Amino acid sequence: MKKSIIKATIILTILTIISCVSYRGTHFVNLTTRELPSETELIITTTKPVQFKNTKLDNPPCLVISFPEEKIYSSEEEELIINKGPIKRIRNEYYQKKDENQRQLNLMIVELRQDLPYTIAKSGSSIIIRFKNPAQFLNKEKQVTEVNVNLGNQTKIKHKNPQGELGYIIGPGDVLNIEVWKQPDISREVTINHKGEIKLPPIKEMSVMGMSVPQLEEKLVMSLSKYLIDPIVFVTVKEHNSHRVIALGELTTGMYTLKRRTTLLEFLGEIGGPTENADILHLKLIKKDGEVFIYDLNELLGDPPKSNKVIISGGDTIYVPPLEMNKVYVLGEVKSPQPVILKGKMTVIDAIAEAGGCTRDAVTKSIMIIRGELGSQKGIRVDLSRILKKGDIGQNIELMAGDIVFVPKTFIIHIERFLRDIALPVYWYLWFIR
Repeated sequence: MKKSIIKATIILTILTIISCVSYRGTHFVNLTTRELPSETELIITTTKPVQFKNTKLDNPPCLVISFPEEKIYSSEEEELIINKGPIKRIRNEYYQKKDENQRQLNLMIVELRQDLPYTIAKSGSSIIIRFKNPAQFLNKEKQVTEVNVNLGNQTKIKHKNPQGELGYIIGPGDVLNIEVWKQPDISREVTINHKGEIKLPPIKEMSVMGMSVPQLEEKLVMSLSKYLIDPIVFVTVKEHNSHRVIALGELTTGMYTLKRRTTLLEFLGEIGGPTENADILHLKLIKKDGEVFIYDLNELLGDPPKSNKVIISGGDTIYVPPLEMNKVYVLGEVKSPQPVILKGKMTVIDAIAEAGGCTRDAVTKSIMIIRGELGSQKGIRVDLSRILKKGDIGQNIELMAGDIVFVPKTFIIHIERFLRDIALPVYWYLWFIR
């Protein structure tokens, strides 16, 4: 009986000592990153408040968090890839110890993409570090990503990124790299077929059409939960093939892939812009359904709200015509009859000046502008003397591509008769000089 009491006393004493040691030990329980429009937060949480030191390194830019007076135990991996805001990854350094589940944490190294200002503070048992986002992140839509690290050596990554215009929508032809945490037999590279489906054993065909990457990750987690316990899924787009546009004409021609919401202005900037010979007043956006829109590049540059609404999408074609197609023709009693290229807004006086001005025999009170195709053309009479002598700006008509400015030698009385008699020979003449 006495021996049983002694054994029980010894066991209780050992258990008490173990419980006391465990109670005094501090454990690393959670790490959270949150990407906000202007800053990115890193929150480190332990079972109780701890003392720490922070040291900033320059090459590579890093923030080192050390715990010189504390014993902090963690079962977390040695490296976590974060890729949120300025945070590239976090590396944990441990003291040497055989028990992998109770390793003592020496320091945490927060590796940054670039040297940025930060603030650090304590709140209860949490250490809160706030990094100012670099300029390229300031205009991003609010996106929050949490990385929860638990003592059970499980890592769960949750994306809270509502689908928005900035998100890439996957589609047929895209190649995806799907990694299922610690499941190499399931992880693989897949291509979305023409129906917008993928195959990922043990899941059969899954429709992914119209999904963003975070949405696909969530759907895969739900589907794999039938076969795995707490699956963790990472999806990256290896090849963006579903959102392609064609660029033709006076710019760097080719087929381009869109990886985000892109305006026409942004697209032109990304591929180097139009050439010097481009007719920037008549940019054509041909939608995949065949609808054609014509835009003035100068107008888009001067009106940001309007340019932000001109969105290009997969299947569209952008055509920038050459200046040679944007001409007016100055004929008759001018010193140098010739076609004149429209490089911007051009009036009757501008066109006649480009052709060297009127001759002595010109009847400037009866200049004709012939507008329209053969058979449907109309004539507009312009009195050049009223523009020059009386400042009648209304007579100085703005020209359009294809207009013919005819300076006569005699006063034109009947416009309709003039068109009937002179229009056909003029069009034949233009046909040959083209």
